[in-house]
Amino acid sequence: MRGGYLMTSRAAGHPAFTRLVLLLGAFLALAAVAAGQPEESHRRPLPEIRQLLADVRANQKQIDRLVDQYSCTEKEGVREFHKNGTVKKTVLSEYEDFYLGGEPVRRQVKKDGQPLSAGQQKKEDERVEKHIRDYEKRQREEGGETTRKRKEQADISTFLRVSNFIHPRWETFRQHEVIVFDFLPNPDYRPQNWMEDLLHKLAGTAWVDEDARQVVRLEARLSDTFKVAGGLVASLRKGSSLVIEQAKTNEEVWLPSYVEAHLSARLLLFAGAQGDYTSYFTDYKKFRVETLKH
Repeated sequence: MRGGYLMTSRAAGHPAFTRLVLLLGAFLALAAVAAGQPEESHRRPLPEIRQLLADVRANQKQIDRLVDQYSCTEKEGVREFHKNGTVKKTVLSEYEDFYLGGEPVRRQVKKDGQPLSAGQQKKEDERVEKHIRDYEKRQREEGGETTRKRKEQADISTFLRVSNFIHPRWETFRQHEVIVFDFLPNPDYRPQNWMEDLLHKLAGTAWVDEDARQVVRLEARLSDTFKVAGGLVASLRKGSSLVIEQAKTNEEVWLPSYVEAHLSARLLLFAGAQGDYTSYFTDYKKFRVETLKH
């Protein structure tokens, strides 16, 4: 349950994109419960909201610790399109993923089905090792708390302010009972920063595991164009969409299993770009970051 930035089809494959998805997940986990009682009266009642907020904050730290113990294989596909809709370019990549402080780190091992060359792999490994060293340095400087990360994120209640939540109901997802609800921009709220502006433009549906306080599936689309610096730097067009799914691993934590995005964007003053992005996450294993160090 963590977050980041979203601009072009190529940017969608970057860990920053994954951070945005996970950040949305954290907000939506709270939003689902804030929507109220489920329609079916025979279900157990939802917890009191104030206590829930405290529980979610405490639960997030535990989830971050659990997530940091896992690695997986990620297979990514990015397709860029010409204006007429024909495929311009397709790039297939394979990564070994792990987490630091709940944030994903990707180590590329293949491109278009072929292993990286010795030189490319060496450069990639050095990049990942530098990322680990920088993270450990921040941890020492911040006393083990990722305060820099927290400052860059919106508060946990942001999504509750900017959205309206409707039609809560119970459904079964991957043999688990979950709460499903729809969300729309709150027309009475005026965003105060770029993060609120982005979240305020989202509409869609979320599936939430109440016990785990985690999103297990999310479908979201931009209900209006999102502009960076008034559109001078970049803009993400209305209708751009994403789907994420998570799978319960070792009966202790929900981890990403599938991400799909359809993007239409403009970067700087250049012509718009359109693309599709998909990633499949498999082979989750218990993992310790120290195994990457030399």
